[in-house]
Order: sequence, then C-alpha cells, then structure tokens
Amino acid sequence: MQVELDEMPVAEAPGFGERAAWQAMLDRHAELFTDMTPGSSVGFVPRTGSGIQPGKHVAGLVGDGADIEMMKWTVGDGVMRCGVQPYPGFQDAKVDLLFVADDVALLTMRAALDGDTLSSIKRLIRQGSIMFFVLRTKFELQDAGYEEFLDTLGLAFLGACR
Repeated sequence: MQVELDEMPVAEAPGFGERAAWQAMLDRHAELFTDMTPGSSVGFVPRTGSGIQPGKHVAGLVGDGADIEMMKWTVGDGVMRCGVQPYPGFQDAKVDLLFVADDVALLTMRAALDGDTLSSIKRLIRQGSIMFFVLRTKFELQDAGYEEFLDTLGLAFLGACR
C-alpha cells in the first residue's frame, strides 16, 4: 500500500512549536509505532478554534471558522512522521485518533518535548486538558497496531479480557 504523506513545509504549528522537535520525540519512541500499519494517523488540534468543547456533542460539528493547524502523525516508510496541515474540522480530520488540547496542555507538551512527552500527554488526558476521540472501531485500531501506543498513554482500548 503506497502512502502519501501530506506535504507539510510549515516548520512550526501555532501552539505546537517546532515540528522538528516533535519529530525528534517521535523518533525517540519509534518502537511504539513499528507495529502500526502504513497510513495510520493521529491528529492534535488546539481546543481554541476547533469548535470542540468538553461535554458537547460533536456529531455534525463544524469548526468556528478560525484558521487553526492540526499536527498530524502518520506512519509511512516504517516510521511515524510529524506534519502540520490546516485543520479541516472534526468530521473531515481523516485521522484514527484525535487529541484536542487546551492552552495549558499545549504549553506543557511543548515544555516536555526533550523529556518524556508521552507521559505528559497521559497526565494531561487524565486531567482533562486533552480530550481524546477515537474515530475507528476497536477492531480497526487493533488491526492497525495501535495497542502499544494506546497502552503507553493509559488508554487500554482492548479491555482486560482478550
């Protein structure tokens, strides 16, 4: 299966910081992504401007019109690549998992890029600073090789019985 990664010349995503720092973090954790199938993708968007709010229904959600960027991690050529693209809205994000981060989460993640970023993301999800949306079924995620990545974030989607 040929995977075309988005052309993302943008060096910095507003709110996310330098793309190169994110790529270095992904490279440090490459073992988490080795079982993932090409084309598997995860998106991060800032809550501000996304139209997504805690406790609100997201079906049919249209963004508030703000021009925001989505940081997208996509598996291709056996590695997870970080890119940036315009956020097309919840319904058209075309990712398997979508993380929606508030301003505190964005600052915390950027500050942790040289350390254990994934542990920071895990904490931020538990604190409610990052909302997490699954846009594929449990079985699709399992087939795509997401188990180790989700377990690292404390999001055991397969449950105790396998």
